[in-house]
Amino acid sequence: MVAVIGFLAALLGAVYALQLTPVYTAKSTLLIDTNQKNIINAEAIVSGIGRDNSALESELELIRSYDVAKRVVRKLKLDEQPNAEPSRVSAVRQLISLVFSREPAPEPKLNENKTDKTVRSLAKSISVDRKGWTYVVDIKYTSENPVKAAQVANAFADEYLVDQLEANYEVTRRANDWLSERLSDLRKKVRESERAVELFKVENNIVETNGSTLSDQQVAKLNEQLILARAESAQAQAKYDQVQAVRKRGGDITAFADALQSSALASLKGKASEIRRELANLSAKYGDRHPSVVSARAQLQDVRRSISSEAKRILTSTENALRVASSREKSIAASLAEVKGTASRDGQAEVILRELEREAAANKALFESFLSRFKQTSEQEKLNTNNSRVIERASPPTAPSAPNKKSIVILATLLGLGLGAGIAFLLEQLDGGYRTTIQIEKQLGVPVLATIPRSDSELPGSGIGRAARRFNPFSFLAGLFRRGDKSERRMGKNDRVSISRLVVQKPLSSFTEAVRALRMGIKFADVDRPQKIVLLASALPGEGKSTIASNLALHAAASGERVLIIDLDLRHPVLTSLYAPDAKHGAVELLLGEVDLKQVIVKDAASGLHILPAPRRKDLTHTAELLGSKRMKDLFTHLSGFYDLIVVDTSPLLPVTDGRALIDVVDSLVLVVKWETTARDAVDAALKQSLGADGKLTGVVMNDVVASRARYYEYYKSGYYSKKYPYYYGGSA
Repeated sequence: MVAVIGFLAALLGAVYALQLTPVYTAKSTLLIDTNQKNIINAEAIVSGIGRDNSALESELELIRSYDVAKRVVRKLKLDEQPNAEPSRVSAVRQLISLVFSREPAPEPKLNENKTDKTVRSLAKSISVDRKGWTYVVDIKYTSENPVKAAQVANAFADEYLVDQLEANYEVTRRANDWLSERLSDLRKKVRESERAVELFKVENNIVETNGSTLSDQQVAKLNEQLILARAESAQAQAKYDQVQAVRKRGGDITAFADALQSSALASLKGKASEIRRELANLSAKYGDRHPSVVSARAQLQDVRRSISSEAKRILTSTENALRVASSREKSIAASLAEVKGTASRDGQAEVILRELEREAAANKALFESFLSRFKQTSEQEKLNTNNSRVIERASPPTAPSAPNKKSIVILATLLGLGLGAGIAFLLEQLDGGYRTTIQIEKQLGVPVLATIPRSDSELPGSGIGRAARRFNPFSFLAGLFRRGDKSERRMGKNDRVSISRLVVQKPLSSFTEAVRALRMGIKFADVDRPQKIVLLASALPGEGKSTIASNLALHAAASGERVLIIDLDLRHPVLTSLYAPDAKHGAVELLLGEVDLKQVIVKDAASGLHILPAPRRKDLTHTAELLGSKRMKDLFTHLSGFYDLIVVDTSPLLPVTDGRALIDVVDSLVLVVKWETTARDAVDAALKQSLGADGKLTGVVMNDVVASRARYYEYYKSGYYSKKYPYYYGGSA
């Protein structure tokens, strides 16, 4: 079943794959660069893309966003193209996404036009995936037209880059507009603050040169002049004091330092020296009374008077210099005091002036900063770049990406195998019959003595052979659902006779080997207590116990044993109809004492098998009492002295009580169950209703096993070896 359902599913998958429309997937690859490009060596207005996963995922969402899809639709004019029927693959994908998606299905929009529908459909159909942990992004689009698939994939990459450029440009433009407005305000503030400084200076008569006010400069200048004036006054006072000191001592004033520096005085002294030399020469030559000497003395006196006058002039000059220096010092000191008073008054105004100047300087610095930033952003607006680039453009694919016919067939096959396995498992769980020996041994606690293959396949003329034994999936599938005798081949009387004697007709067949295993199992079940009287029973009719009883007895007789087969199925004496159809008396008459044992025993001439028939009697109603009587037990005791094996065939245990009555008088009970057919609860009920069955039950025979199918349930020995070594199960002696 699993194989057939898997084959049918694969066939359906192949048919489905063949009628699917092929679609093509094109891929365009982007590199999202997270490094900020700073071309003009200034801080950018638009920040770069972050390196974290959330930033990259945001970029992926931007690629598949509505705005980018709308750009693609407008660029390729997709809304002007005729609406194509959605492919089955896309329909299946949408169905799967709707089933497994946690988000609620979008509500249909009443006023949605064709362009919006096209954009939304395109945004949903585009595939944007990141390659592992890299910054490389694949943009894939699937279409029935390979050229269109490549165009859409490339258009998404291009329009995303254009959208990023426009977004960066828009941000930069807005920043420039804001900076321009701000610069206008700052320019006004700078002008107002500088004007306030100048007006304050004018109002307070503050004049600044070289970074300081005029009052400060005057104070500094007067300080310097006052220092110099005081130095000159002190110097003049020192000179005057020296001159007065020399004068008081009666010394020569001309020897004073300033007198030596006088050219007139030096000239007079030189002239006086010459006159003295000349006077000395004249006096030595002419005497003191000579007119020349007298004239020279007069000249010397005149020169001396001139020197004295010059000394007085120098003394007067020293006094005048002292007065001038003192006066100048006092004047400068007075001016300095006056200027300091003015500077003190201007100091309070300068405090306010400094505040105004600082405010003007701050406004000017802020204005210059904004002006510099405005120039930078203006350059960035001209040199705007993108953080992403296309590293591989999509080309029209040459081979379809879907449907993957091989994968569909494989998937359909796997689903079919899974479905078949599920159905098989369900049937196994619902099946009440026996399919394996493990089931019997686990439920009943006794061994399976033999598994008898289906005997009708061993009939002469049934076409048994290697070719006929090959697996046929259709007959196999039909056999899986076969239950009971309704679907079995109807057998005529000749076929039933042949099956009952199959061990003789086919001594080397697998059926005969199974019967031989049954005989060995019974013989060695209890070596210490030989089991001569064996009762073959079944829970329900049609289990094949009579056929097995006949073949078991024939096999034992052919082995040289003395065998008696007793037909005690008084309701349906199958063995009697096969071996002694003309018998008038049998086991019932023997138990009633109407006939002697020798009169009812029938011998099979071909095998030497003895048969105790049981012709049907309609007037007999108390069969169970008769079979369970002391006479029956005495009869078995008597017969066991003459035979090595007594095979008893009786009625089914569950519907008739005859078989239950015989359990107490036989040595061994062998239960026959039909493979796949006998219900487990029927066997359980039959054994529970048969008192003493637990102690007498030697084992179970699984009958009517189809070897070709039983091997799927367990390692079926006879069926396996009949295929492995056919020359051992050839069917001919």
